[in-house]
Amino acid sequence: MILLLATGAAANAVTISEVTEQITPNSYSNWFPGLFTSDGESRAFTTTPSVRGPDHQHDLARDFIASNFQAMGYDVWLDPFTYDWSGWSGQESYHYTNCNNVVAVKPGQGGTNVYIVGAHYDTVDEDNSGTPIVCPGADDNASGVAGILEAARVLQDFTFRDTIIFIAFDAEETGAFGSLNFVNTHTTTDLLSTNATTFYRPAIKAMISADMIAYDDGTNPNNVSIYSADSNTNTPVHQALGQAITRYTALNPVHLPNVSDSDHEYFHAVGIDAVVFSENDIDINPNWHDAPDSTDTPNYMNYAYGAENAKALTGYLSEQAQVILPVTLYPPVVNGNLFTLSWDTTAGVSYAAYSTMDLTDTNGWQLIVQFGPSASNSTISVQVNTDGKQTQAFKVESF
Repeated sequence: MILLLATGAAANAVTISEVTEQITPNSYSNWFPGLFTSDGESRAFTTTPSVRGPDHQHDLARDFIASNFQAMGYDVWLDPFTYDWSGWSGQESYHYTNCNNVVAVKPGQGGTNVYIVGAHYDTVDEDNSGTPIVCPGADDNASGVAGILEAARVLQDFTFRDTIIFIAFDAEETGAFGSLNFVNTHTTTDLLSTNATTFYRPAIKAMISADMIAYDDGTNPNNVSIYSADSNTNTPVHQALGQAITRYTALNPVHLPNVSDSDHEYFHAVGIDAVVFSENDIDINPNWHDAPDSTDTPNYMNYAYGAENAKALTGYLSEQAQVILPVTLYPPVVNGNLFTLSWDTTAGVSYAAYSTMDLTDTNGWQLIVQFGPSASNSTISVQVNTDGKQTQAFKVESF
């Protein structure tokens, strides 16, 4: 009897497209109730909750995000900070103390690059004229938070060559203070100062701020926007994200310059390639920074559109951070004592094949052959002489 094993093996070959297709409008929309996006709810925090609404929901949303990242197996920590804010219109000033980014890290296996995808979870507590409001922030920006949670969900069981960081930013609506704190506190140009919570800036190859991704205004229903912080729309993250949108969704990427009002701007300011990933045109959302930015508003949220955007983020991370897809072994070809072991490879991934006579002996696996990183996706075949043994098991590991 000959047994076949593969580390993390799937019954059928797994592709990045199949991973992204695990995201559906229903799975995407399931995140919104835990983010308090209905009428009368809010993720703002303020010194006057009786005027501005139930500010404790800000903390409940924070804990909801953190607990779900933890349940997925990510390394999760809160990034606390404080700041002073004078208000857009200058009528009031606040000292905000209960601020926390939620950071979820999937360390890479051998790679040195870092890819960050973030979305702010706070909401406004006054409208654009300075009037206090209760804003559920369904599109701005529970839609982006749901997008990164969906990407994290479908990627949780995979291994990556490079490190992925998901960040739910706080205090974006009052000046992107959460992303400013992360850049100042958790990125460095001193390689010797890096650790599990501080990252080397030159290694951070991309930062994507998913900000408002689920309102389809109807003017260009298949368009999605990638905004630069400056005039350059031909950066590596622009191009790679655009390609992922085309490859894994039914949407059309539109590359636009000179947008600064999101969490990408402070990353860009220190030389990190950073963009905003957003719906077709955020400026014509009629409910932006207002109480009707709610999942209860009829014909407003487009979960199918938001799910497509979450697929784009997932495909982008899979490609750029180099997902190591599970090894899938083909049915064996046996010719007498000769046994042919075959499996599909992923570009840039190394493989090793082993055999054993005793599955209960953890030290009994013998290396048959090892392959360095493959140049492209292909199929490897290894021929083994079983020497007539009736019981033998084989396994393939990717690394």
